[in-house]
Amino acid sequence: MDKILFIVDGSLAKYFLERLCLQKALNFFYTILYYNDETISVITKGENIDFVKFDPTSSSKLNKLLLSNFSQIFIFLQDEFDTKNTYENIRAFSKEQDIVLMDFWGLSVSDEHCDLIDLRAILSNHLLGFLPDVALVAQNIGLNTGEIMEVKIPADSIFAYRHVGSIGQKRWRIALLYRNSKFIFVNASTMLMPNDSILLVGDPSVLQGVYHNIKRGRGQFPSPFGSNILALMDMKDKSEAELENFLKTALFFHSKTNSKKLIIRVINPRLNENYEKLKQNDKNSISIELDYKNTDFKSIPALLEGNDIGVIVTDLLHFERKKKQFFELKIPILKTGERSFEELSEAVILNSNEAELETQANVMIDLSKQLGLSVKLYHYKPNDDSKQVIEHFQSLSKLYNKEIKIINDTSKNPLLELSLNNDILQFVSFKKELTSSRLSTFLSTDFNVLYAKMNKNYQLFIPIS
Repeated sequence: MDKILFIVDGSLAKYFLERLCLQKALNFFYTILYYNDETISVITKGENIDFVKFDPTSSSKLNKLLLSNFSQIFIFLQDEFDTKNTYENIRAFSKEQDIVLMDFWGLSVSDEHCDLIDLRAILSNHLLGFLPDVALVAQNIGLNTGEIMEVKIPADSIFAYRHVGSIGQKRWRIALLYRNSKFIFVNASTMLMPNDSILLVGDPSVLQGVYHNIKRGRGQFPSPFGSNILALMDMKDKSEAELENFLKTALFFHSKTNSKKLIIRVINPRLNENYEKLKQNDKNSISIELDYKNTDFKSIPALLEGNDIGVIVTDLLHFERKKKQFFELKIPILKTGERSFEELSEAVILNSNEAELETQANVMIDLSKQLGLSVKLYHYKPNDDSKQVIEHFQSLSKLYNKEIKIINDTSKNPLLELSLNNDILQFVSFKKELTSSRLSTFLSTDFNVLYAKMNKNYQLFIPIS
């Protein structure tokens, strides 16, 4: 049986030994070396545990004990001088002995065979975990670098009332959910509720950003899909008015939302008044990327790499051409309309699918509030779940302090009326059926699939899992 040596002294070591002796079915033989009787309590006894008493700073006595060939040695002493001398005595006996050293003082030990446990850092991190605005990260499992994190969802979080599948998770994942003292394995349809605690895994630097996104209040779009806006601008075969409207839309959208940066990617650039306006805006949180080589947006996913894009702005022509690529990105797409984006006054939702409505509700209301638009929900095909959906929208209305007008008059077809307008922002559930040809969707009764009937308006396509 392998042997492990503990060299201990002090009240913390005493508590550790008491916990050790309560463990069942120990598979190692433990030797406890101590030199103060106060370190050993009446309960520190158990199977496979032996006790030895002498001063570990005595190299002759310690060398004799080390002849037993311990596979691992723990040094857990409360005196810095005793700790250093004990460590040096062991190293004089063996250069390759595996040592675990408890450090209360900030010791400097460069030794590949010694694990230095900074107890001050462990205690500080544990205390920080109780603060409401500091992330609680796992300390004793995994890589111990913050790649595992637990976060409680506040009532006003942008993650509250969101389905897991509607949250972009790049380089991180929601692994588990804790609710009412129970754990739940999540899937795409799991809805996150206020006061839920979620277990996150992923890149530590990414998780810190996710943590702050969860803790933020409302009005955070394009988060949680990303932090920045990418506008795809093609100057070929466009009138000056069309180019100006597109540029104004991107700038206004950036100024009104919580995006950190606007990236305008320009292909087929040509010298004109809008070209000069583009160059003038290349500063601060706006980046202008002029592409003189490519005449088409060939690989849109490549443009997103390293940019944390949360929404893309494009025109009708490129949306239809790159629809399948946009769908695969799983982030919102804003398709521009005919009139000025600043002149929009109303946001509309045409949907009869309860699951889709619940999933997209937060994005719809969050963005509408940021843009100062009134909200109308055209809800048809009512069924047993309709009351639940309406109650959900009403609760969100109170949460955002935003009025939502719900219309369920089945005697009128809203497309006939709304298609005549061009001052509306329509929210569309971006699902696979939309990537089919228009001819194949002509007979559909799904308002989302029939989005083309309102293509004169601005439309935000929100990804559906």
